[in-house]
Amino acid sequence: MRHNFIGVVISTAMDKTVRVQVAKRVMNHHVQKEVLRHKVYMAHDELEKCVNGDVVRIEHCRKLSRHKSFAVAEVIKPARQWIDPETGKVHL
Repeated sequence: MRHNFIGVVISTAMDKTVRVQVAKRVMNHHVQKEVLRHKVYMAHDELEKCVNGDVVRIEHCRKLSRHKSFAVAEVIKPARQWIDPETGKVHL
């Protein structure tokens, strides 16, 4: 079984690569509270269809480069975008 994570795309600056931030809840035993921890993964995006803010599922694959061993399996929820009616610019 392959590792699957759900996270948010935080960067698309590289060619065919996105940075995905995955959050998980862990228990802090000192104060008896759940805290949110984050980890950033680099994932392969072959079609370059992801944009910043997309919620995606990444899946473990063979190592593609030094830092990249995950690939985008699907876009679960696209980022909110709106077009300014006056200028026609797309905003996230």
